[in-house]
Amino acid sequence: MGKVSKKGRYICKVGFLDVYAADSMRKKPGRGDKKEVGSTMYQILHGKNIKERGMKTKDIAIEKALELLGNKKLNYGL
Repeated sequence: MGKVSKKGRYICKVGFLDVYAADSMRKKPGRGDKKEVGSTMYQILHGKNIKERGMKTKDIAIEKALELLGNKKLNYGL
């Protein structure tokens, strides 16, 4: 069994920044312990440091990551 990641699911890399999706689970209606994804929030990390959090879509997160890169995005061809 793997380790539990507090960062969330890895989505993509934008330059030197990483985009992760953190899912919050809710109980599925009915019997038992089954759960389903209630909502997803995206966050931008550099190493172990969170730079931005709280974006609702992947596209918004990627645009924000490009803003955070500033003039360094020319080095990555973005």
